[in-house]
Amino acid sequence: MRKFLLLSLIFIALFSCDRKEDVAGFQYPDSKVWKHGVYSKYDAQKYEDIFDGLEVDVIYSQEKNDIYVGRVVADTSKNLTLDEWLSILKKPEKMNYWIDFKNLSEKNVEQAMKILNSLDEKYGIKANAFVESKNLKVLKTVKENGFRTLLWVENIKYWKRKEHKDSVYLAKMIRNQIKELNPDAISCEYSMYPFLCDSFPEQNIHFWDTPKDFTPENVEFTKELCNNKSVKVVLVDYPTPDIF
Repeated sequence: MRKFLLLSLIFIALFSCDRKEDVAGFQYPDSKVWKHGVYSKYDAQKYEDIFDGLEVDVIYSQEKNDIYVGRVVADTSKNLTLDEWLSILKKPEKMNYWIDFKNLSEKNVEQAMKILNSLDEKYGIKANAFVESKNLKVLKTVKENGFRTLLWVENIKYWKRKEHKDSVYLAKMIRNQIKELNPDAISCEYSMYPFLCDSFPEQNIHFWDTPKDFTPENVEFTKELCNNKSVKVVLVDYPTPDIF
């Protein structure tokens, strides 16, 4: 009996080493390649059976008190709510989401989270959704509401001030943000590879590898990103996640 128990424990330990790391109960899907910029509900329906994860940009409208798919406030005029976007999916509770909140602020986060919570009650999205923002205060509220947080970090190549071009300065700033928030993952453009992976190997890292055409050269770089252990998600504009 003891021998059987010992063998069982060894088997469990070995099997666990091969499993993907969980994040607060979340297990990343088999494919790290998720679809970027799914702005149409019909595209959401189309890619549901192709990709393991979808990225969508959203805007909270204070005037309409609702969350709309889009990148700027003017997009709310198209009247595509996140509710309607989710409603077209066959199994919304099974999909993984990268929700890029473009205008989440301390003024609207409480109301926005009420709407997200109501959408979770309707579609069961909370278990598989990452809410992205660069605002630490609003992400704390997101975390308090039980959604996973995705901290958008600065890209050194876009900084204008000379001292910000120092990679040591940037790494220290990001490390302080991580310490304060303890996000479920951090995100940035592909050009921050391998800096983020080398500087924060213990973090779950999400990259957007866009905008890029589906060419052999671009796919090779996407593969390189995916092969890094710290990289958990790579957003692409490709028609398929099958790059290996």
